Order: sequence, then C-alpha cells, then structure tokens
Amino acid sequence: MSTRIDGESLNVMLENCRDAASLLSKNIVKPEFIFKYLQSYSVQLPPESTKSSLIKQCLNFWRIKYGAPPDASNTNNSDPQHQFPSTSAESSSSNSTMLVAAAGNMKNLIATGGPPMGNNTNGPGYVDAGGSSTAEPGLEQYPVNLLAMDFTIWFFLKWNRNSLDESAFWPEASCSVMLEISESQQGIEEVRGQKDIINLILSLKFQYSFQFVPNVMFDGCQGRISEGGVLVLSVGVVYSNRRGMDNRLATLGEFESMIGLRRDPHDNNNWKIVMLKLYIRYKPVENLPALSNSKMLTECLLIPLTLDSV
Repeated sequence: MSTRIDGESLNVMLENCRDAASLLSKNIVKPEFIFKYLQSYSVQLPPESTKSSLIKQCLNFWRIKYGAPPDASNTNNSDPQHQFPSTSAESSSSNSTMLVAAAGNMKNLIATGGPPMGNNTNGPGYVDAGGSSTAEPGLEQYPVNLLAMDFTIWFFLKWNRNSLDESAFWPEASCSVMLEISESQQGIEEVRGQKDIINLILSLKFQYSFQFVPNVMFDGCQGRISEGGVLVLSVGVVYSNRRGMDNRLATLGEFESMIGLRRDPHDNNNWKIVMLKLYIRYKPVENLPALSNSKMLTECLLIPLTLDSV
C-alpha cells in the first residue's frame, strides 16, 4: 500500500468541486476505484457498469450511509443535497457530514487504489462475517459525532492553510504537543493562552512542515460530551509539506488529537477551543489510523455516547 500522496493536486481538486457528483466525475477518479470502493461495502454491481452508473450508485450509497434520503434518479450537479459544506464549525447537518466523510473517504481511495478502511469497513463495534456486532447502527449520526467530524475538518483545513488565528481559542486555552520521532527521541511542548498557542503552531509548521489528513470516518473521528462542553477526538496521517525528488508529500507517521470545545456566549455562541492536545508519532503507515488503536484517547473513548444535543 502506497504511503505517498500528491496532496496538492488532491486538495486543489476537492476545493474546486462544487458537489459530490463533480468530484466523482474527475478523471483522477477511475471507474475501477469507485467499483472497488462500493464492493468493499458489499454493494451489488453488474460487472459491465459504466462510470456514470457507478457515480449514481456511489451517490445513493452515501445518502443512505450518511443519513440523507436515497434518490438514485437525481444526480444533477446543482442538487443542493450534493453540495460540499463550508468550513464553518457550526455546520453539523447530516448532509454536510455525508459529503465531508465521502470526500475524505474518496481521497484515501484515490491515494491508495484500494478500500480506505482495510477489510473491515464498517467502523468500530462491527466485525466481519462470522462475528457479532457490538455497536448499534447510526452512532455516527449522534449530534456530538456530527459536530466532531465537522470541527475536525474545519480545524485541520485551517492548520494546513496557515489560517488558524487567536479567535479560534479561548483566552485561557491550553495546548500540549507531544512529538515522538523514535523511542529515544521524544519531546513535549506545553503552552497556555491564545498568542502562545498560535506561536507554537507556527513554530511546528516552520520546523517540521506538518500537514494533517484526519480520518473523518466514524472509526477515526468521534465526539464526547464533557462537563461544560465537548471533546473532539480524531486520528489521521501526518505528512511533510517538503516534497521529495518525486515531487510528492512524504508520509511521516500518524497523529492523535483531542480538542476541548466550549461555546462563547459573547461571540454568537460559537464553539471555541479551550484545550488542544496533539500526539504526533513517526512511523510507517500501512492502514488508515483508527481510534481503536490510539494511545492518548483511550480513556476518553470510554465516556458513553449519548443522543444529547450539543
């Protein structure tokens, strides 16, 4: 499995797509990729399927999987159900989450040429045939999980584009970054306050050129309601923005993040970061990281999921 990705071209492609249908119509998305992706979710397909019919099947599958009503006959690019969400952290509708997750899923598929989640594509709590399911369906649609996925996308897009600023944080916010390059080479930076947090992020960008690609599927990004706010938990792949001789971004390893959010009643009740913890681990990446394999987030994942509004 390749651990290198032409991140710039993929980001440009995603940013210039008006909707999910136009994303799938891009030449870089080969029909065999869509076919393999749908097969990984046991979607029945005729072997002679055209790219157009595969796109219709994929859009309908995403509507069902991410909570929008199925409509196999309507794949018009102007359909508002297919439009990509803005980067607003307040947006947490099922349609926006459907497309954020679908875009991330397809991005991994394009990069690797294979199913983005390995053999078991149902997320945590589900097992392959012959086992038993331990998770009730629809957990990804809980309000706290919808918020977590939307905020994760918003935050790391901001990070990668160097556009995070002090307004994203509470004045008393804290930040802890642990970097594990090897067993003998580890370090941790801890700061407090909006200005110092931004300075630390800029320092990391300058020194290491980190680019983060979170796994926005349910097995890689979830939320938990905590006292006075929400915890956003995510894992993903970390790349270096410094290109190699092949002009591709090099994979450095995996990351885990925990973001504590609290609403600000003096700023339109927007969610702001009160706590940020980031764990970056250099290692070969063979599969898309999952929360079930995290080191830093284990205790938080034990907090029960609830259907409470956020």
